[in-house]
Amino acid sequence: MIRVRLASPLTLLISVVGIGSLGCSAATPAPEQPRQEAQSRKPEGALQKLSRAEAPALTAIKPPANPKVSHHFISERNLAALPVPQQSPELAKALADLQTGSVDARVAKLKAKVYADMVYVQGGRFMRGDFAKLMGIDGVTRMTYNSDDKVVKEITLSDFWISKYKVTYAEFDVFADAMGKQRSASKQPEMRHPLVPVGTDWQEAKAYCAWLGQLTGLPIDLPTEAQWEYAARSRGQFFMIPTDDGTINFGRNLPYSAQATHLSRALGLAWVNAYPVGLFPPNPLGLFDMSENGREWVRDWYAADAYAKAESRDPQGPKAGTRKVTRSWGGDTLKIGVAVWRRSAEPTPMNKDDDTGKLIPADTPYMPTVRCSVTPR
Repeated sequence: MIRVRLASPLTLLISVVGIGSLGCSAATPAPEQPRQEAQSRKPEGALQKLSRAEAPALTAIKPPANPKVSHHFISERNLAALPVPQQSPELAKALADLQTGSVDARVAKLKAKVYADMVYVQGGRFMRGDFAKLMGIDGVTRMTYNSDDKVVKEITLSDFWISKYKVTYAEFDVFADAMGKQRSASKQPEMRHPLVPVGTDWQEAKAYCAWLGQLTGLPIDLPTEAQWEYAARSRGQFFMIPTDDGTINFGRNLPYSAQATHLSRALGLAWVNAYPVGLFPPNPLGLFDMSENGREWVRDWYAADAYAKAESRDPQGPKAGTRKVTRSWGGDTLKIGVAVWRRSAEPTPMNKDDDTGKLIPADTPYMPTVRCSVTPR
């Protein structure tokens, strides 16, 4: 595979200077050591059932000194020769089991999966936003071309948990069936599959997480924008891209665009390029598909000046707005800096009807997906 550096000022300068040459201790914040008070504090009730174990990769893998991106093009011949990624047997079985049995039995299986999938995130301090300036590289002032992530200031987060996977149609169908609701994209069978991330509007995404909370007794909700970024960057380290090693190695830790299309079409999906969750390696914290496979709703309202006005501890975002923040990526060329890249969407995304010209709700498969979190109160 040919490997090339991104043709951007940031990456070209990084390739010459090297992030690591700036002094890792100064430029790259390592995860904080467990706090004594956190160790002695006992979780209560349902929280006791959640694991506080951390992935070994969290401390073993550091942000790369020279982030690289392999060439994004692959020929049909080479694409056919790529190994077909597979879900772990445990994940494949869990999702298959959710599709069989009575509603009550499926609900019980989903409840068990929720506990198993929550990844512990020890709280701490991090510099939220486009941290390129903090690297100290001459001439490098930004990682994204956005202006809404340029207020970079220290944020402190409390401990929380976040699901290692995006929510699939298999999981969301259990919610719909238990609540007597219509399944998401039920009228578009060619655009949905049990193994791929569900598409839904923000209110239904939040309702799903709240329902899981009632089911488990856990304080479950959508993650805040700050929680999402902190987790994507493996506890706030300077990972520009939330892959397993902070690089983009197409075909290994992320799919080529043509590969994603191939994986999607192999499931019988049309028009969308969603593929089964968990096919590619997780980030060092243990979270899958943080870089790709669809944008994710978070709890916050979107505002361009949200970072400037944010509280320094456990920020919740603006109190009101017209659009919700979305994170992660999907649907177009992956960008460097996706770990900090802010996007937004209307809580119920709308499209213009070709016949009437009126705005109507967008097809749900094109809407962002869901990843729930647990935040002790």
